[in-house]
Amino acid sequence: MRKFIIIFLALSIILPAQAATNDFTADGNITVDSVTFGAGTADMLIMNGSTAESWIFNSGTFTVTNPGTFKVGSSDSSVKSIKVTQGGTNLACAENSTPGTSYVTVPTTAGTYTIEPSATTDCTSLCTALDNAATYNSFPTCGAATCDSGYELSGSGASATCVQSSSGSVSIPSTPPPPTTFQTYDPITGELIIEDITEEEPESTEPETTASETIIESHGEPAIDSTSETTLEQMSSDAETIATGDVSQVVAQIGAKRDLTAEINFSKTITAKIISGLGITAQERNAINNFITYGTPATKILGAGERGGAVNSFRAAFGKAPTSASDWSDIIKIANGRWPSKTSEKAEDRANINFKIVYLRSPNISNPHDDAAITVMAYGLRPAQRNLNSEKAAIKIFKDIYGYSPKKATAWDVVRAIAYSGAIR
Repeated sequence: MRKFIIIFLALSIILPAQAATNDFTADGNITVDSVTFGAGTADMLIMNGSTAESWIFNSGTFTVTNPGTFKVGSSDSSVKSIKVTQGGTNLACAENSTPGTSYVTVPTTAGTYTIEPSATTDCTSLCTALDNAATYNSFPTCGAATCDSGYELSGSGASATCVQSSSGSVSIPSTPPPPTTFQTYDPITGELIIEDITEEEPESTEPETTASETIIESHGEPAIDSTSETTLEQMSSDAETIATGDVSQVVAQIGAKRDLTAEINFSKTITAKIISGLGITAQERNAINNFITYGTPATKILGAGERGGAVNSFRAAFGKAPTSASDWSDIIKIANGRWPSKTSEKAEDRANINFKIVYLRSPNISNPHDDAAITVMAYGLRPAQRNLNSEKAAIKIFKDIYGYSPKKATAWDVVRAIAYSGAIR
């Protein structure tokens, strides 16, 4: 009799950690030891009354097959939440707010589920991000629970989204006012750079040519065609020079004298902000600083802040600093209001979302105004001439729609699209 009792006790110790039984029912909390938890392990609890066809613990992995009402918690306070996954997909999550008492309930649909302790406190971090949502419903329902300022809930539960508040509607101008003056902003903070606002509008570069004369060149001036547009050949030449990172070539190209004070100033301010967080070479940093300080024949009419803004728009669109002549060619095209050669699916997807927020409809790419708005939002194309009044109106519209002032490069790209694309609601 004593031998039988000893064997029974030994089996009862092994069973919670390794055994799998049909029609399992927990008649008390059962500890599952050493479940994989990040780089370590944590103990999990099968809660009293849980039922399943079977459960298995194998080499750190805890799975449940065909659960009935199956609840899992943890008395380990370092476990902040408990996830239930299947095939790598998160299906349920509960925060371990009261260790030893809180639990997640495994879905009852037939199948095998994996139980995973997590160091993430907020289960809503597993929800798909929604534009302008401040908080989310509990996972896996998700959907917006509350919205940012200026937005209100539309729908409920999993289908809840945040739409512009009806009390905050604005009128989008059908066409932008004609450009008359120049302005620029700090490419990172979005603050107005006053010196550039007072710049006089440059004289027309309309060439006096015959029908056979299509290119005009002069030292330090851009090559232009018969419509006064800077040529792509000039932009390509500018890009090759800037990409070298050699300041002597840059100043020679535009016919300028080197200004060490300006170089140091911009290196510490605009350039430093643009390259923050990027791992780049000395040559690549020099190229950016030379471009901001001196410009090129195709971009020298812009202020240093606006040239920096063109570089920052490139970084926002492509997720990197310019590293080649091809990259610089696209920046110079952006600065001249020309479509870049490269495309970014991520940037264009973001632009489509912002277009719908601003214009309350999907873009029609066959409409040139809609196409321009998407391209400006995605890549930050600059207009040939700036209009202070148009941009002031666009900033107000942006603030009414989004509930905050534009600061990031992508926000200013939306402002430019509102001001200059001609797209309408």
